[in-house]
Amino acid sequence: MTDITRPLILVVEDNLVEAMNVKNALIQAGMQVLGIAKTESELYALVDKCVPDLILMDIDLGGSDSGIGIAKSITERFKVPIVFSTSYCDDTTISNALSISPYGYLVKPYGVLSLTTTIQVALERKKTEKALASSNRRFAMASEIAKLGVLEVDTSTQSVVIESVENLFDFPRKMPLSKFLSLFPEEKEVELKEAIHLKSNYLTTLQLKIEGQPTKWFQVVLSDIGWGEDYVQIGAIQDISILQSTQSNLSVADKIVSEIKEGVLVCDAEGLIIKANQSLCEMLGTQAEHLISTHINNVFPKARKHDPRPDYLEDGLRTELTIVSEGRRFHLTMSVTSFNLDDGETNFVAILTDVSELKSSESQLKYLAFTDALTGAGNRNFLNSIVETYSESCEPCSIIFIDIDEFKLINDTHGHEVGDEILRACASRFKASLRDDDTVIRFGGDEFVIVTSTTCQKLLNKMTSRLSSSLKSVFKTTSGDFQVTASIGLASSTENMSPTELLKNADIAMFSAKQGGKNSVVTFSEDLSKNIEYRLFIQQGLKSAIQNKQITAYFQPIIDSNGEVLAVEALARWHIPSHGPISPEKFIPIAERTKHIHDIGLLMLDEVCFALKALSGWGFSDVKFNLNMSPVQLQNTGVIELFAERFAFHNIDPRRIVIEITESTLQSSKAREVLTKIKALGVIISIDDFGTGFSCISELADETYDAIKIDRSLLPDFPLQSKQQKRRALIIENVVSMCVKLGMPCTLEGLETVQQVAFAKKIGAKAMQGYYFTKPLSLVGLMEYLQAEHASPLVSVTAPTEGQ
Repeated sequence: MTDITRPLILVVEDNLVEAMNVKNALIQAGMQVLGIAKTESELYALVDKCVPDLILMDIDLGGSDSGIGIAKSITERFKVPIVFSTSYCDDTTISNALSISPYGYLVKPYGVLSLTTTIQVALERKKTEKALASSNRRFAMASEIAKLGVLEVDTSTQSVVIESVENLFDFPRKMPLSKFLSLFPEEKEVELKEAIHLKSNYLTTLQLKIEGQPTKWFQVVLSDIGWGEDYVQIGAIQDISILQSTQSNLSVADKIVSEIKEGVLVCDAEGLIIKANQSLCEMLGTQAEHLISTHINNVFPKARKHDPRPDYLEDGLRTELTIVSEGRRFHLTMSVTSFNLDDGETNFVAILTDVSELKSSESQLKYLAFTDALTGAGNRNFLNSIVETYSESCEPCSIIFIDIDEFKLINDTHGHEVGDEILRACASRFKASLRDDDTVIRFGGDEFVIVTSTTCQKLLNKMTSRLSSSLKSVFKTTSGDFQVTASIGLASSTENMSPTELLKNADIAMFSAKQGGKNSVVTFSEDLSKNIEYRLFIQQGLKSAIQNKQITAYFQPIIDSNGEVLAVEALARWHIPSHGPISPEKFIPIAERTKHIHDIGLLMLDEVCFALKALSGWGFSDVKFNLNMSPVQLQNTGVIELFAERFAFHNIDPRRIVIEITESTLQSSKAREVLTKIKALGVIISIDDFGTGFSCISELADETYDAIKIDRSLLPDFPLQSKQQKRRALIIENVVSMCVKLGMPCTLEGLETVQQVAFAKKIGAKAMQGYYFTKPLSLVGLMEYLQAEHASPLVSVTAPTEGQ
């Protein structure tokens, strides 16, 4: 149940962490929080259920939602006070925000004291405005509804008769005198009896409480006039409930005006002050009697002769004022409300709030709002301000987007303190590498942005070269020395290009540099943008592709030197009906980054188990199945139980499964640990793409690995004419020979020609794979191939059925 004694606040904020901090601060300050809304629809859903006393509104909600636009709509509909919170202090944002007359403006980051003080001031201001407006309305109504009833006291019949032109009273038309007297308090009853006995004038107030109805107040008047041999005494009765309530409320309102910390003054239609409270007098350093009958323009003079002066006598006016009193400068905000008196005259109430402390710290707030606390570089707010300035002036500019390579590894291994040391040093080196007019921004995490007015490609190349060179010397930290590189993206503005688009282009270029091997510089082009769109198309389609089983296993046989099938490698293939095939080189890296690789790995494992059982049923019980595993899968210890569970579910022998891992996987100690436990299930471990990347001959001595597959990139071109091709052939021949001596199976992949196959057999390769034998096939295609090339005449091959 809502506690009506505690203010009810609605928080509108799209950043959940900030919203929760604000909510906790408000609750600790004794307020209630109606809820947290991230969007306009959530806001209206909450307000429709319960209108809050105040809304704390974030100006920038992300996407298409604008806090200013939403606030305008909500105030017009519900008349709820709005306090804005924002990270932006630019003139445009402030002007737009003030256009809807907010009750407060908080600049992020702000403290709990600023938050609660601003909200309490706004609530008190609204309360005062509401109380004054309510009092004025009730006072006007009380003046209009002054209708009297005639009261007749007949002592001969001991009765009271009330005649009224309308049924305004809760009395019966006629009642016994004793009942009428019993309505009054004891002391007044005695006085009333005496006045009736003496037929004298009498005036009193009657408070009447009737169950189920509000309390009524009546003014009762007895005169000394009578008739009927003076047995009947004439009087009057008037319902003064509204007047009584109005007087009570006016008394409360006057008390509020007297005690409130805000300055309050009341002007007539000509601008002459007719009332001022003590708080305003203290602000101005004067006495109330010195202000009465003074024109408001003389109280708030212009700072300079030619400064424009607002029209203070304007209903709804909100403006800022600066006054100097007793050597102290006061910064005030003024809100003006008009009200009409019974005689048709208009008065104005002005409420003034002292915001001097906020103004005095404005420069510090701007510094905090635009500066990254860790590095001293500009922050994203400052970036928005700088780029917006270029945009408004239509001047060209360029953005250099920098991402520190493998920075997460430093943080994870040595802690954030060491990472912070490196980030501070990076910011310092970047500043030293640039001109004074260039701006260094810490965009977030390990990302920096440089904004420069230079658009000449030659000069920009020199800048990016200096930035890269600045990182070449080692970074000395409390945990030792580190070598750091960066991926750099570069984009320049063109005519009518928005700041958001320019930043996006630089980000795309940086991402391309990172994807291209890192430690490089890439300049944006439209081709890069198309590549990013294609990657986004793949990323968004992966989940549905897995659910709809558009990603399936294709199988490529591995053949021994006698032409028999030793094993079959399962390869993931994705075909979109409306688009066609998607290359594994495109979707596998994205699946690894989005963690969809775990679902694809499970899908492939199930298809391998199904195919293995199918081949066993058709007479190929000795054929093994090779299954590729991503380094990302091996970072998850849960994959061990997953493999064991699937082997048991499908009831297959794990010794017929060969797990192929790339050499880069060997660099992770966690991956090695997981791989060792998977091997303990009985599977065979093979190093794929041996001879590239992180090649290391010493890995062949590790008992974890049972086999290798030599990467196709080492295959020479035939005939062997150049020295390089001969060297390639010699390297492969010696690796194969070494594997034979170690008793380690070695597969030569990528064989496509007769010469390559002849070479493989000549050097003693025991396992071969490639398009020379067959391209990857569906399970049905694989069986057709095996029936045609390798099946015994006694084996009958049919297409598999679901669940077989």
